[in-house]
Amino acid sequence: MGYGVRVFGAGMLLIVGAVAGVVWGENFVPAPVAAAPAGENLRMTNDVRVYQMVKDGVVNISSTRIVTARVGTGDQVFDRFFGGQIRQVPAESLGSGFVIHPSGYIVTNEHVIDEATEVNVQFSNGDKLPALVIATDNEHDLAVLKVTPKKPLTAVQLGASEDLMIGEPVCAIGNPFGYAGTMTRGIVSAVNRTLEVDKSHSYKNLIQTDASINPGNSGGPLINAYGQVVGVNTAIRADAQGIGFAIGISSMRDLLPAFLNPEALNRAKIGFAVEEKRTITAPAGVASRVVVKTVEADGPAAKAGLAVGDELVEINKTPVNTIVDALVSLSAARPGTKLVLAVERGTGSGAKRMTVEVPVEKAAAPVADKTLMEKLGVEAETITPELATKLNLPIGRGVVITVVNSGGAASKAGIEAGDVLFQLGPYYVSSVEDVATLLKTVNQAMDVRVGIIRGQARGHGVVHLQ
Repeated sequence: MGYGVRVFGAGMLLIVGAVAGVVWGENFVPAPVAAAPAGENLRMTNDVRVYQMVKDGVVNISSTRIVTARVGTGDQVFDRFFGGQIRQVPAESLGSGFVIHPSGYIVTNEHVIDEATEVNVQFSNGDKLPALVIATDNEHDLAVLKVTPKKPLTAVQLGASEDLMIGEPVCAIGNPFGYAGTMTRGIVSAVNRTLEVDKSHSYKNLIQTDASINPGNSGGPLINAYGQVVGVNTAIRADAQGIGFAIGISSMRDLLPAFLNPEALNRAKIGFAVEEKRTITAPAGVASRVVVKTVEADGPAAKAGLAVGDELVEINKTPVNTIVDALVSLSAARPGTKLVLAVERGTGSGAKRMTVEVPVEKAAAPVADKTLMEKLGVEAETITPELATKLNLPIGRGVVITVVNSGGAASKAGIEAGDVLFQLGPYYVSSVEDVATLLKTVNQAMDVRVGIIRGQARGHGVVHLQ
């Protein structure tokens, strides 16, 4: 065995590599290459198969936000001496996401859509749809979006992140630097990592990978060798190479019940909550059961006979295979309708299948004006298209704060009259009634994250509620 060596330019040395059957001199005879077995496509590797499985469920996300920038005035003398004017101008940022349900639910990072006045989602076939932000979680950097497709979307398969092995192959698909549909490959480098974002904020239980993750990959899927999503790509070390981080997909699955809470989303009272129980079998089996976690005393579910521990099999004749299936069906519930639940109660030979019909009630609406004044110390008005135009608001949903009482929770947090409240806790709000319903659930002193727009600026803060 020998090494082919060539010298380029001023002594630049390139080692071509070890080769067998070398004849030194002018008559170089390469070793024969074995032919591929007849009919076998050596190009169709597992990486190719995984990409083809997942690509249609991965999306590109573009968000428009207002930023402060120095822009030219057109007056060359003024610009030369004063550097232009400080103005607030729209800027676009890019990220990635993935479809978790064919009806249009999409997961991404919160920082991809944070402070955005407009969010759009583009699919692998080029279709582009506007997206509504449903809920976000700053602690875990996750967000759920909703689009309204003309036909069912391709959803990715969710795996589990509890049993990841260091060294197992993974790949990332996303939109790095705007290059849509890019796939990179690597391994799981470590698990249970903590990433310090700043002095007061850190992400925990992250997956570390050396699959290349770049700006624009944020929110896209980290995928195992079976085409299952095992993580949500979220961050990189700017001072390092080959060190990227992803949120474990199991953490996301466990947070979904809070994101898609029917009472918070549409004031539909069902009187019970669910959770997912997962059983993992090697090499990549994830069996999911969705069970009733709590039942509200004297609520509609309790009166219908639903019990804690019941396993949901169907909701309105739609099969329940995962927590996503259950929550999408439940979040579609509207007051005045019924949830027809097929449930399994008990285990083993004592298990029995039964039907429970839960009437969907309208969540008791607090007196909105009174609740906002008691909890926040404000008066507010629901944003309508007409009001948004009149006040030149950069957003079409939320509430405008019209009065702020000194000494109230909002005043202490720095909220002012004219501010727009668009988020309370994890939920984006669309009306004064939404805000009042969410505030009604606060029974003790607690800090709540709020999203505020002031002028064209957008940001988050914390209000201490009593």
